Amino acid sequence: NLLSGGNQQKVVIAKWMNMQPEVMMLDEPTAGLDPNERIRFRNLVSSLSEERLVLLSTHIVSDIEYIANEIWMMKDGRIVTRGSLEEIIAAMPEKVWLCHVPQREVSLLQKRYRVANIKSLQQVAELRAISAGKPCEDAILTAPTLEDVFLYYFGEKAGEEDVIL
Repeated sequence: NLLSGGNQQKVVIAKWMNMQPEVMMLDEPTAGLDPNERIRFRNLVSSLSEERLVLLSTHIVSDIEYIANEIWMMKDGRIVTRGSLEEIIAAMPEKVWLCHVPQREVSLLQKRYRVANIKSLQQVAELRAISAGKPCEDAILTAPTLEDVFLYYFGEKAGEEDVIL
């Protein structure tokens, strides 16, 4: 095939646009695209949504942040939360904490809490933990992101087996 994945997607969109649809449904439209193509394609989808309803199904959180005006998160066929980006983040039931812990404690915290990110520093790890209360003594409350909300609803703690990603 002579066209890149992003250009193939653009050709399909151009064919649809010729039909002037009022509603477009896109399922994982940027999956498999390189970062530059993903940005170009999501900008195209964003501009298309000015004149029609675009339903976007994706697990790529950055696509949602940049494209969606209203977000609906579904799990097991049920809506678990919906609203604007700001509303969904503000309504997150738990808090997000920054913790600096010795490397040897990371796996214990992962078993007890949903851990969004782990950044290894010298002898210490910095992690974002989602919890109602402080997960470690020196934890610092930090602003949640859409990725944190996604992890809250769809992520897992070590040992959890019934969560669908």
